[in-house]
Amino acid sequence: MTASTLADRLRQPEYTGENRCTPCTVVNVVIAAALSLLLGVAWPPLGFVSFALFAGAIYFRGYLIPGTPTLTKTYFPDRVLRWFDKEPTQTRVGATASAPGSATDDDVDAESSGEEVESGQLDGDGSSVAAFDVEATLMDAGALELDESGDELRLAPAFESAWDDEIARTDETVARRWLARLTGVDEADVTLESRARSRWLVAMADGTTLGTWESNGALVADVAADAALDGRLDDRDQLTAEQRSALARGLRIYLNSCPTCGGGVRFGSETAESCCRSWEVFVVRCEDCETRLLEVDAEALEPEAA
Repeated sequence: MTASTLADRLRQPEYTGENRCTPCTVVNVVIAAALSLLLGVAWPPLGFVSFALFAGAIYFRGYLIPGTPTLTKTYFPDRVLRWFDKEPTQTRVGATASAPGSATDDDVDAESSGEEVESGQLDGDGSSVAAFDVEATLMDAGALELDESGDELRLAPAFESAWDDEIARTDETVARRWLARLTGVDEADVTLESRARSRWLVAMADGTTLGTWESNGALVADVAADAALDGRLDDRDQLTAEQRSALARGLRIYLNSCPTCGGGVRFGSETAESCCRSWEVFVVRCEDCETRLLEVDAEALEPEAA
């Protein structure tokens, strides 16, 4: 049996690679170090050998101690788990060196965690969006308007019709072309991957994460929204790619029908779960096909204390 064959037999893909849980790995390494230290007290060489074996088990198997996810969820404070969390709770369009900022797989790959990743926003430092008033800009563009009560915003009928037309003509090829133009990469390098465990659609180019979406329907909605906004903003050419994607995401909460199947949409709260923790999220979902169209961490919606 070759070394590579033995390694393949030992490895558990469901707990290693992109599926590796960072908090669980940390817990196991700490336990391995503690056990090795105790063994090393009895005989120092045994401490070094045992740690090497323990580290190998963690590397190939993902865990040393069975039930690690339960241990970390039970005994690690939620704020600590958040430090390691890397599962996007919202969508983000990433950028390469030619666009503002750069993203790596760590921004979106670790399905065991939940670091907040802004939906439909470029993977820059966020500075161009921080002071950017999305709702005011969308109202200036004629995409949003106040309803009859004057208290709530809604899609302007003319814009909604244009958005629906763009959704109808948006497919994967159009989406890949949009991503390439927005981030400055070669269209041929753009790929879209559905990652079942993390529940996210991930756009990649040459190993770099461009962005993530709750679903293909969410990506279609963003691509179509950006196209429908073309010509409606006088300074659109001055907007950063990060700001353009923020506008597209800002419209998604106003969807009245699913871009995937045309069904109605519902709004509600759900409990999202990762390997080690659970948290409440606000979700926009299709009533018919259950496609997630928008997901926001519920804490982000809570008003700040005065």
